[in-house]
Amino acid sequence: MKITIPQLKKLCFQVFEKYGVSKKDGELIFAEYLDAEMRGRQCHGFSAFVKFSAKMLKKSQGKPKIVKQGSSFTIIDGKQNLGQIVCNEWVEKTIKKAKKQGVALLGIYNMHSYLMPGTYARLAANKNMIGIVTNYGGAKRIAPKGSIDPFFGTNPLAIGIPSADFPIVLDMATSSVAVGKVRLAKKLGKLLPAGLAVDKYGKPTRDPNKAMQGALFSFADYKGSGLALVLEILTRVIYDLKPNTKRGYLFIIIDPKIFGSVSAFKKRVAKYGRDIKKSRKAKGVKEIWLPGERSEKTKRANLKKKYLEIDDKIIEEIKAQI
Repeated sequence: MKITIPQLKKLCFQVFEKYGVSKKDGELIFAEYLDAEMRGRQCHGFSAFVKFSAKMLKKSQGKPKIVKQGSSFTIIDGKQNLGQIVCNEWVEKTIKKAKKQGVALLGIYNMHSYLMPGTYARLAANKNMIGIVTNYGGAKRIAPKGSIDPFFGTNPLAIGIPSADFPIVLDMATSSVAVGKVRLAKKLGKLLPAGLAVDKYGKPTRDPNKAMQGALFSFADYKGSGLALVLEILTRVIYDLKPNTKRGYLFIIIDPKIFGSVSAFKKRVAKYGRDIKKSRKAKGVKEIWLPGERSEKTKRANLKKKYLEIDDKIIEEIKAQI
């Protein structure tokens, strides 16, 4: 169905009000869901809102706590607060540290997830910083290369780079398909593409229900499996977190001025991207897309339309929470 942003916001804020979420926090949360939806990332948009609203019932353990910090790093216990609330404050603070130190690191654990790491990699890039963001996926989903048992989280990775044109933002799960897409397929009664998952017995499946009970494969065979492994070490094992419990996060912010002129760097990145787009296209390819480019284009188009198209089932699920 077609729904305007004010209509959608009114529905969501009725849910926030029910669960006692403040207007300030509600604005931060809604903005992240809206951004994902506007960028065409429906699996990370309002289709995930009902699952999220259940999390709002869980009381936080108080304000996020600084566990350790230095001039170029901060480690935070998120105290079971929502990722949108914690990250909007602490990523901004880490960016300020990086502007002073050249590089800054933020580690967070015991925090409910944000929607996409790309949101905060893009936040850094929009402030002329390089942002590297990754997190433990929070549950065993990916079977290591050669196994049929879920062991790794989906462990997404995002890298945001400023450019004179638009930010280059790589945002990807290490699984062959994002769990959000599996959940969305389940919700809409659709099958998964072949070759992405196995059921609990290790047999190939396209059924999203069976895939959630079994395991997803990593992207790019052993390469994705290896990447999932090292990212999990950096976001779960490093904090000594148990699997299938709390999530861990790592943010690395780099100020490109330590290498030279930021404006010159942004121009070089833009030219590099244009050169890629001008390269010869493979048969059947109409346009070569850079990471983050398609989502920027989709968001601009949705802003012009002034409405979103969201499946009726998703809107009805949100209404049922009021």
